[in-house]
Amino acid sequence: MLTITQLNYIRKMYFEKGLSYSEIERRTGHNYRTIKKYLEKEDFNVKPKKKSGPTKSDLIRPYVREILEEDKDKKKKYRHTAKKIHERLKVERPDKYLISERTMRTLVKEEKQKVYNTDDCHLGLDHPGGEAQVDFGEIYIVENGTKKKAHELVLSFPKSNAGFCQVTRSETMEALCEALINIFKYISFTPNKIWFDQMAAACIRKKDSKGQPVMTERFARLALHYGFEPVFCNPDSGNEKGNVEKKVGYFRKNLFVPEPEISDLEKYNFDLLNRCSEDNQRSHYKEPGTINEIFIKETELMKTTTKIDFDYGKFEKRRVNKLGYIINDHCSYSVSPKYVGSYVWVKILANELVIYDKDYREITRHNRLFEKGRKSTHWMDFIDVIAARPRALKYSGFYSLLPDNWKSYTNEMDNEDLKQSLKFLKMCLLEKGMAFAEKVLAENIRKSVKETAALWTTYYRLTEDVSVYHQIQSPPALPRLPDYDISAESYNSLMGGMRDDR
Repeated sequence: MLTITQLNYIRKMYFEKGLSYSEIERRTGHNYRTIKKYLEKEDFNVKPKKKSGPTKSDLIRPYVREILEEDKDKKKKYRHTAKKIHERLKVERPDKYLISERTMRTLVKEEKQKVYNTDDCHLGLDHPGGEAQVDFGEIYIVENGTKKKAHELVLSFPKSNAGFCQVTRSETMEALCEALINIFKYISFTPNKIWFDQMAAACIRKKDSKGQPVMTERFARLALHYGFEPVFCNPDSGNEKGNVEKKVGYFRKNLFVPEPEISDLEKYNFDLLNRCSEDNQRSHYKEPGTINEIFIKETELMKTTTKIDFDYGKFEKRRVNKLGYIINDHCSYSVSPKYVGSYVWVKILANELVIYDKDYREITRHNRLFEKGRKSTHWMDFIDVIAARPRALKYSGFYSLLPDNWKSYTNEMDNEDLKQSLKFLKMCLLEKGMAFAEKVLAENIRKSVKETAALWTTYYRLTEDVSVYHQIQSPPALPRLPDYDISAESYNSLMGGMRDDR
């Protein structure tokens, strides 16, 4: 059979150059009858081939298919290879041992595509609107000069392709709740349905009698409070919420590269929502108009966010150990030494722990730790203990936090003066902070004053509001008073005059 290029060449020589059959035969070397056939041919449509009869492979397909069906419930490493099926065929069905191992590989590949449905088919989905998807993603941030692993919580709306993001320090229930609440408040609307992974933060790792994941009580109350229906995807089925999966990667590349420097996470997250709104001003990938314009129309299908805040914090009871600490998630947090041996209430938030006494009066609060074995200590709570044991000061963690001038100052004191100086330091830390305490002592050292009582004098002098003295201003020049003649004559007349015998 001649190729299309050869056919065009032959027909061009005959119809355009006027060459005869014999001349074309001499130039091309093709047979005279072949040339005549294609020059007279008018129909060049390709006709489908008729299905041939059953091949040797077709006779073996049911046998191969049966083995592959049995392998579906087995782990991949325990499934049959094409070589193993070929060997079994030789032993079990010698009458059908008609193909080579190479042909068997092709046959097994074709049947696996049918059994495992490996050919991907993507459908264009029409989202109803008013629904959202949620997912976490890993990112890196720089906090206080240190590079740390953090997380992004993304809420996306498939209908409009709008997305909003928050940075969290963990993927805990508290982080999920706080991020969602922040986004709901910012956009002023709550989706009707939100699609989640079967994440531990939102649901317990168990299922009910119908096979559905069971939500934690706190998350169920959050959903009830804001009026959305949580929907959980099947395990390992990221395609069920593909919009947010893509949005997580998009935000990671466009908002967190290079790693952002964060000093105040709350402020950064608010600014981040503004940046997300700016990003939503892009044109929609499919619909006319911007993402934000379509999202505004989509909000008509949602509920207005309630004005009542939801307290997502978890209260748990903890016992204060003999060192004055409580343990939470394998991390230690200081309380006050006076609570040693007693129980306190701990309110666990996304980034903070608040500790209360038995009557729910706040004792102290700490930044939440996420690395096992870490310890958070407020040494101010331990000053009273150190003051009772002054010799232990140098061996406490509190000593390492003191400025250099305070270290030198306390080294020269006897026990009684040290107690008084620590009492002053505690008050100063409560009111002004360590930097101001360093300033007070530096002022006394400058004037060569070492007495402990002088610390209080200098403190009150430095904190005194001197502006009240500047409010009273004297005039630039005093008015001139008239001159008066001083004479006692008038007074003498009032008293009846002076008597000579006086």
